[in-house]
Amino acid sequence: MTIPYPEHIAVVVTTFVVVVIAVLLHYEALWLISRQIETSRRPHRQRILGMAFGVLMTHIVEIWLFGITGWWLTDQLSIGALQGYDSFNVLDYIFFSAVTYTTVGYGDIYATGPVRFLYGTLALTGFVLITWSASFTFIEMQKHWRVGR
Repeated sequence: MTIPYPEHIAVVVTTFVVVVIAVLLHYEALWLISRQIETSRRPHRQRILGMAFGVLMTHIVEIWLFGITGWWLTDQLSIGALQGYDSFNVLDYIFFSAVTYTTVGYGDIYATGPVRFLYGTLALTGFVLITWSASFTFIEMQKHWRVGR
């Protein structure tokens, strides 16, 4: 068994931290959205639309969190790289994060080197958080959907 390189350890630790932050952020956001639906005196339509936009914004923040992390690891620390274009800017990292988070995987961009661990874990994390949001939305809609809106 070989001893891992320091950059491998850095990617694993960074990935762990970012996943924990994303899951905690998701939990807190869904909790706040749920409380808002329960306690708001706003019309039904506004509460349901607020839930939908709140869930979407939560996912966007998480995608940016992973995108910035990927940019930091590759562009700033040179731990791995993205391939597929001649050059990359921070929005390319956000795009790749979104494609990976949603498990779309267009294939025009791919990760190389140790940073692959971040992106592989990102796909699993995104899948879990998206299904969590879908379950949450379904349950909230069952509790609060009214005929006649």
